[in-house]
Amino acid sequence: MNNKLPKIQLVAILVSIAYFSTLGAGLSAAYGGLISLMNTGLVNRHTNKQRQDLTISAQASVGMMAISVIMRMAMVVSLILAGHFLLKLNTDALIVSLVIGLIGFLTDKVLQK
Repeated sequence: MNNKLPKIQLVAILVSIAYFSTLGAGLSAAYGGLISLMNTGLVNRHTNKQRQDLTISAQASVGMMAISVIMRMAMVVSLILAGHFLLKLNTDALIVSLVIGLIGFLTDKVLQK
């Protein structure tokens, strides 16, 4: 069994999709949840990359962290804007689902420790 699977995040996203589906905005909530999961994937990728390279200096580690944060925030903002302007999705459902997914991610990380 894979303990690294973001169980709470997935459940939180599914609950938000179910709720917003009753309001006719399920697709928007699913899109926000997908953005949240992509963000989680990037966090795990960068974390694993730093764990594998034990010879990395503190300066390089901070540099990699800064690049990771910038890349993830650029991705999140661009996908939110694409969902709002290009796909014409319900922004409220998208943002709420994204935030609920991120809270689920943080809860998963706290419970893993």
